[in-house]
Amino acid sequence: MIGHTLNERYRLEEVIGEGATATVYRATDTRLRRTVAVKMLLPHVHNRTRQRFEQEALASAQLNHPGIMLIYDVGRDRDSHYLVVELVQGHPLYEYIPAQPDVIARLGYHICLALDYAHRAGFIHRDIKPANIYVTGEESIKLMDFGLAIPVDGGVKRVTAMGSIIGTPA
Repeated sequence: MIGHTLNERYRLEEVIGEGATATVYRATDTRLRRTVAVKMLLPHVHNRTRQRFEQEALASAQLNHPGIMLIYDVGRDRDSHYLVVELVQGHPLYEYIPAQPDVIARLGYHICLALDYAHRAGFIHRDIKPANIYVTGEESIKLMDFGLAIPVDGGVKRVTAMGSIIGTPA
């Protein structure tokens, strides 16, 4: 997909992350002339995964906080479903393990602020783990991956089957 342009707008330039259901690319938004990240679903994913992907877009789009990654767009190019999000510069939280107590306290404080904001806005993340929290150059954080998020009020159709395990069990 490197070099491909989605919907004549997002030029994919480099793979920056891969998971079981999606690949993340550094890309250029040719219309706004800015660097972004494009999270593209893999073609083999189950329909429930596609529904969670759409929920991620809806949940993330409702949130505007310096500690939460911004979503810019959601789309489909032929059979490829994608999200366009803020390109976060930093390192995953797991690179800070172990850390000095003052660093843990400072990062923990920022994580709590972002989670509190999301909860007050009506969303439960449900997949908080070091890989979904990036520490930026300013020693602040960005929460990512709201793919498993659900509204506090339960006002969305649940796409997780009874007894199934999603997320990262470890």
